[in-house]
Amino acid sequence: MELNVMEVETAFQRFSGEIPDVEGTDREALCGALCAQCARQVQGQLRQDLTETEFTQWENALEELAAAEAFYQLLLTDEAVTPQSLTAGEVKLTGGRGSELAERLAAEKRKAAAPALRETAFYFGSIRKEGPHDAAK
Repeated sequence: MELNVMEVETAFQRFSGEIPDVEGTDREALCGALCAQCARQVQGQLRQDLTETEFTQWENALEELAAAEAFYQLLLTDEAVTPQSLTAGEVKLTGGRGSELAERLAAEKRKAAAPALRETAFYFGSIRKEGPHDAAK
């Protein structure tokens, strides 16, 4: 059971607005690499007992999750190499919240694909045994 990386790239283009260049650019290569990497990561998170029929049922949601994760990674990369704000005289340009919104998109896509994924959440807390209740009190 493998995700179709071409479908992941198509969903990525919808989310990001990136348009493929016929000649191919470094940015396009980066986007393709992120899509392939995120597709592999999502595949690694699939439930082990997932049947082929169930995979087919959730395939589109899984591809969109991989695309949303790739989009989030791209925006994090962009923000890492781009200054948050730029000032020239009285004009100040401030970067947007793109990665925050992309992170929310990825979280929503993860919820949509959750039935096909292994549970990775971890609860850290204590469980206490209650003492016997005294009905007289």
